[in-house]
Formats: sequence, C-alpha cells, structure tokens
Amino acid sequence: MSAGRGGEGLAAYLVDLLGPVGSVGSSRFFGGYALRVGGVQFAMVIDGIAYLRADETLAAELESLGSSAFRYQTRRREVKVGAYWAIPDEALDDADQLVEWARRALRAARNASE
Repeated sequence: MSAGRGGEGLAAYLVDLLGPVGSVGSSRFFGGYALRVGGVQFAMVIDGIAYLRADETLAAELESLGSSAFRYQTRRREVKVGAYWAIPDEALDDADQLVEWARRALRAARNASE
C-alpha cells in the first residue's frame, strides 16, 4: 500500500501532509523511516508501505478497509506486529482522513508508552 511512492518519498509526503497533527519529523528506522511527534513514534514507512500505530479500535477500522498488520520474516517464522497497520492506498490521497487517523495513531502511541 504505497500509492506508487518510494519509501523516502512517501515518508516526506506524510511529514508534509500531517503537519496539522504536530511537528512531524522522520528518521531512518530499520531500513525504513519512523515518523514522530515530540519523540513519540506514531507511524513508519517500511518497504514503501506506510503504517500507523493503532489501538484496537483503529486497527479494526483499518482492517475493515482491507488493511493488514505489519509483518516481517525471521529465519524461523513470520512475525505479525499488531500495533502497526498499513494505511489503505486510497487514504493516502484523502488528507482529512489521513490527518484524523494520524491523530488517533499518535494518541494510541502515547497511551501505549504510559
């Protein structure tokens, strides 16, 4: 789910688009990019796919739209990281929806770190 944007370009696009959420910054993160506000990571871009930190409610909403949780492969098995869910492609072009989800993702990330 990348809407045709590469990892670095997608991260830069999200930083620009998500300005209403706060002072969003990005940095390298496991071969991709982490997006943070005030030191709190609420999103990431890995392999050209954007993911949001999600609580149960946001995860269920994203899943109902066809999203999937972040996964990676180890030598022994596939690991599912249920805390991060892919942003559906169509939402990458809906600034209002994306900003709302990002606000919710930031709240989820802050709540998880408490």
